[in-house]
Amino acid sequence: MAVPGSADHITGGAAGRAGRPGVRDQGPAASRMAGRRALVSGGASGIGLATVRRLRAEGAQVVAIDRRPPAPELARETAAPFLVADVTRAHDVADAVTQASTLLGGPPDVLLNAAGIYRMRPLLELTPAEWDETLAINLRGSFLVGQAVAAALIDASLPGAIVNIASTAALVADAAEPTAHYNASKAGVIALTRQMAVEWAPHGIRVNAVCPGVIDTPMLRLMDDPVAGQAYLDSCVPLRRLGTAAEVAAVIVFLASDDAAYLTAVAVPVDGGSTAI
Repeated sequence: MAVPGSADHITGGAAGRAGRPGVRDQGPAASRMAGRRALVSGGASGIGLATVRRLRAEGAQVVAIDRRPPAPELARETAAPFLVADVTRAHDVADAVTQASTLLGGPPDVLLNAAGIYRMRPLLELTPAEWDETLAINLRGSFLVGQAVAAALIDASLPGAIVNIASTAALVADAAEPTAHYNASKAGVIALTRQMAVEWAPHGIRVNAVCPGVIDTPMLRLMDDPVAGQAYLDSCVPLRRLGTAAEVAAVIVFLASDDAAYLTAVAVPVDGGSTAI
């Protein structure tokens, strides 16, 4: 089943980990990301928000970008500045990266591209406008923000790490949940990730992607029918449960950390084993 793998930059928030069978919450390393300056697009919900929390818990300074300002209580809880910007607009992105650099005291050396949307529509009913909107946010947005951050780092002769959110929908098709525009955008994110990694490696910038599977975020449609959703989990996900945004965030922060210093140009499935069967 094609499943959204990125944080919706318009609505929602991440689910917690409590009560998940087989999950041991060992907590983040308190200082692994100390001194790092992070920028998270789509930071007001889902995987983006979970990553903001994880980065801060591990000692990073964090600035988030979102299309709309978060609720005041969310802004207070995360203690991270939120900048309002549309990632499909080059001028908005340039301004946001400049503002983030000022707030962080230097260009971001960690970037998570999590802004994204998920829409279902059969191919024969899919309109050019729907195609363009999805590709603009999910793929053009990752390009624009990634390019702006990399340019700032290269200009300052600084290394960095970028993580783009793709999806298992980039790897497998699904007739039951038709999302050709989403799938194509996320396959493009994987290709973009590899090209960024190759071109920017000489500058010390690593670029990787994660491919989330069925993750419990506001974008998830799998459990709209709980009975059918659980049947899918039992038959198609070896771990037989939804993943959480916090579990994806843990992989993202690992990829951005020095623990992954020899990893670049990879796309890591975070999918409970679904792409193995």
